[in-house]
Amino acid sequence: MKPRSSLALFSSLCGALLVVATACSSSNSAPLADAGAGGTASCEGAPVLGKADFCKSCTLAANASPNKCNAPRTVEACCTFVQPPTQELVRGTGLNRNSSSDPTIQLGCLDNPGDLGTSKTVTLAGFLRVFSSGGDSAGVKIEIYKEGKDGALGELVGAAVETTKDDAKNPPQMPKPAWLKKCPDGGCTFRGFTYAGIPTETPLIIKTSDAAGGEQWAALYDYNIFFANSAVQAGDEVKYDPAAVAATDINTVASAAGGFTVRADKGLLAGEVHDCGDVRLSGATVDTDVAHEGDMFYFGENESDPLPDKSRGSLGTSKLGLFGTLNLPTNTPIKVSAVGKSSGQTVLLGTYTVQTFPGAVTALSFRGRRPWQK
Repeated sequence: MKPRSSLALFSSLCGALLVVATACSSSNSAPLADAGAGGTASCEGAPVLGKADFCKSCTLAANASPNKCNAPRTVEACCTFVQPPTQELVRGTGLNRNSSSDPTIQLGCLDNPGDLGTSKTVTLAGFLRVFSSGGDSAGVKIEIYKEGKDGALGELVGAAVETTKDDAKNPPQMPKPAWLKKCPDGGCTFRGFTYAGIPTETPLIIKTSDAAGGEQWAALYDYNIFFANSAVQAGDEVKYDPAAVAATDINTVASAAGGFTVRADKGLLAGEVHDCGDVRLSGATVDTDVAHEGDMFYFGENESDPLPDKSRGSLGTSKLGLFGTLNLPTNTPIKVSAVGKSSGQTVLLGTYTVQTFPGAVTALSFRGRRPWQK
């Protein structure tokens, strides 16, 4: 059973990203940083955003960029301007993860995400998968943190665990996954692990990094992890398969996105757009309220070798739901919003506040509206 909450990795709204204060009206207008009292800028012809009633008010960040409607980013998403979607949303089918044979998109949690329950302590059990490169996910350190204010890293929960090549301690997933292009003959080794002391009904961040402090695995901060009490199984366990990212994948993605160079003092953002059933969506557009290098990019449809596809700039996410962007400021709140077109209406698919870290990847999988987003 999947948690009601967080890569794969490196994707026109009027409302979303942790709720805050300036009216996002049906005319998609927002106060400008350089406008006088009550000054607004209207995005003429921008679609009215649906499924965003919980975020009718938002605060335009002092460092917002852009800080007003600026084509092609003409849809206001909780004071985050996003390019409007150009095609209908479609569920990702026939994929190896976060997929479904049912093409019906689930958006119910955007209207009613439910309430937070009483937290209890459980054990997380899963397999550590690799994003693209790396035939064996051994040698990775897994740490889990509570999410702090404005997307900051909060307190560590439980005790960090490390994956090893010891099959008794970290048994491989069987049969071994062989669908990734870079898996060796016989399949990739996704190491099993358990991590005790995890709170349910709590926003969490899962960090994976190189256990030896070396350069095989990049640091990855996976946001929007949430284990509802309804996901707890026998033995007080919850299931989730986090990801590890090979350091070489970062440069590969940056190069494919347009020949960019990853800056060690900046952070990277990558993630996926899912519906309320945790199934990936194509046709979604995503953006942030802070400046990033180049445009937001979207990945192609090759699940075995996921890479940015520059031809998808106006199309949004492919069936993999993957988006990304490079060289964002670190240690500052970043609002990220996703929108899509459902039955001809532009709707909010999710909004979240994250932070990035020097030389690291921040991963964010949208899973609709969360219970604490009121």
